Amino acid sequence: MAGISGAKELSALIVGLGSIGVRHLGNLRRLGCGKIGALRQRNLPLHTEVDLGDVPIYSDYGEALGQGYKAVILCNPTSMHVEYAFKAAEAGCHLYIEKPVSNSLEGLADLEKRLEETGTVAAVGCQFRFHPNLLAIQKWLSEKRVGRVLSVQVDTGEYLPGWHPWEDYRASYSAQKKLGGGVILTLIHEIDYLFWLLGPMKTLCAIGGNSGALEIDAEEHLSALLKTESGTAVELHLDYLQKPPSRRMKIIGSEGMILWDYFEGEAGLTVKGEKADDSRVPPGWERNDLFVAVMKNFIDCVCEKSAPRVPLSDGIEVLKIALELKENIGRR
Repeated sequence: MAGISGAKELSALIVGLGSIGVRHLGNLRRLGCGKIGALRQRNLPLHTEVDLGDVPIYSDYGEALGQGYKAVILCNPTSMHVEYAFKAAEAGCHLYIEKPVSNSLEGLADLEKRLEETGTVAAVGCQFRFHPNLLAIQKWLSEKRVGRVLSVQVDTGEYLPGWHPWEDYRASYSAQKKLGGGVILTLIHEIDYLFWLLGPMKTLCAIGGNSGALEIDAEEHLSALLKTESGTAVELHLDYLQKPPSRRMKIIGSEGMILWDYFEGEAGLTVKGEKADDSRVPPGWERNDLFVAVMKNFIDCVCEKSAPRVPLSDGIEVLKIALELKENIGRR
């Protein structure tokens, strides 16, 4: 993969070298990032062999920020994002924050204000907005190919113990309530692309929680009904339990229908019962292409001082929807 213009001038500090931190490290190298450092405070064994080479490793965040990095890539547990983001903003660093932006709204207004004062770029790691099928769906919707969108159903689930076979899933942040885990925040990609495609929405009802099957304290399943500002009904199902995994969406409109299957890599549009268009991922496409695309967008925005495709403001609005869902299941 060839580097991109401007990447050589970028220096980036990666906070956390878990699976996503290691992935970003590799992609920043491929994109030609000039200088990369990493903060590791727990110093656990890396899940895969990684040549850290000339990457300086820090154990103290203040010391790392003092080295003049231009950008900070936050890959630490969700509950720590705001604290670390604010310190990075104070140091004048641009921010890439892994999804979700936090597990609460506390401190986010102050962070937004600080970033606005400094003109700092802040992007959220919701890479599905770069998925070829979803980009096609977004275009079909913008062209009103299905007419008025009446209802949407999303079904996403994947067996949590199989995510990172090299570690005890119960010790991962995804499984721990105190670290910001749970299926709603961890699988917030679905809420994000629904927000992107359909706009703001409110929770009408939600059930879910924890069956005890996975021996974790965070919620493991959610079934919810939401409503957009235009009146579209959205049925959302998320879980940590499905084997094999599922990630599907159906959009029903007054004139047609859209079906998407992530694992098949295709989306189809029918209008008045007839096939009208389709989208397939390109030959050779792989999941990491999403992470490369979202990081490339971040680097371009830092160099051009432009707004990222997933700005912090969107991340906060999506978090509000997620927290409303969590609050609703907490009442039952």
